[in-house]
Amino acid sequence: DSPIIVGTPSVYEFSTGGIRHRLVNVGESGIWDGPRSATDVEKITEEMHRLWRDIPYDQYLFLNMITEAGGGLEHRNSALLMSSRWDTQAPRSYQRWLSLVSHELFHAWNVKKLRPTELGPFDYENEVYTTSLWIVEGITSYYDDLIVRRAALSTTEDYLDALSAQIRTLQHTPGRSVQPVALASYDAWIKYYRADENSTNTSVSYYTKGAVVAFLLDARIRVATDGLKSLDDVMRLAYARFSGERGYTPENFRETAEEVAGIDLSAWFTLALDSTAELDYTEALDWLGLEFSDPPEEEEARGWVGLLTRPTNGRLVVAQVRRDTPAFSAGFNVDDEILAIGDHRVLPDAWNERIARASPGSTLSVLVSRRGGLRRLSVEVETDPTFRWDLVPLEEPSATQEQRREAWLTGR
Repeated sequence: DSPIIVGTPSVYEFSTGGIRHRLVNVGESGIWDGPRSATDVEKITEEMHRLWRDIPYDQYLFLNMITEAGGGLEHRNSALLMSSRWDTQAPRSYQRWLSLVSHELFHAWNVKKLRPTELGPFDYENEVYTTSLWIVEGITSYYDDLIVRRAALSTTEDYLDALSAQIRTLQHTPGRSVQPVALASYDAWIKYYRADENSTNTSVSYYTKGAVVAFLLDARIRVATDGLKSLDDVMRLAYARFSGERGYTPENFRETAEEVAGIDLSAWFTLALDSTAELDYTEALDWLGLEFSDPPEEEEARGWVGLLTRPTNGRLVVAQVRRDTPAFSAGFNVDDEILAIGDHRVLPDAWNERIARASPGSTLSVLVSRRGGLRRLSVEVETDPTFRWDLVPLEEPSATQEQRREAWLTGR
């Protein structure tokens, strides 16, 4: 659990809570803004310590490998990050990197110390299963962007866009109606880490749905306590009780949340975690003075059929067909080669534009090659749904709603 870097990195040191932290950048190349990134990492660290009110390590290293890659991995007192040298030059890319820093640092508390009982002490001789990855990764994914906002490194609009993206991804995943998030956690090694072209139709991500459930749980607790308590309090109490060797069971965590909320949450948890019922956003949006916006009426409707394609050796091939979409109903299969719409050839880089320009409600005849045989499929064009599920503040929120939203976004 101790990664090692050998080389000549740029090292930036700061102290938070009396603890030494270092950002180690490998490959700045005169492009990555080291001083700025170090200042912002320090702000995230300070905000993280303010949330948890405890520091679980005696030093911490942010090992940032600037290698034109992405992703990261948490360790006991460090995190290995991967990034592009251009990330500090583009606002959106830099926001994603800051969220990655926040995510991996959050894990120093949530999973490295506060963990499900199944995840330690580790049994390297047998497979390990847990239904609590929605806590380990989902709650972490909820807080990563939120901590960046609380550190004043993003705007309210930036944060709502990030949360909207998680909600939108969930609501556009057909597998949410098939697999409960607790089961998604249990099946991680045979589903999440062995994804195929049909995974979106049969499974759900415990990262994504876990983050959305965490958002709704946070709001549920705030409503139940009239704003006096939040998910922050649940995490701190769980950490105080179950961190270290003891660990927690799913029942332990649910009972801790109920204790903080002061109400029975058993039915809520059953629906959110153990069923495939649609999540209800009404309570959270009403409490925080938010709503889902619709596309502007003057915006031209874009055609959509619900399949993804990939170019393969100059051919346009179907990569994914989502359930409950026009393409699924029309009978498209993965690996179908799309040749033409009507009597006109479709080149690999033209499919998306051709579909977007098609009028919603119209029917297209698509010529495909399937295992060497030609066939025509009739598909009805619908409206592109990707503009839905955008969170925005109410145009005329009450003063109370504005205060609640400010408390949520600042943690104060």
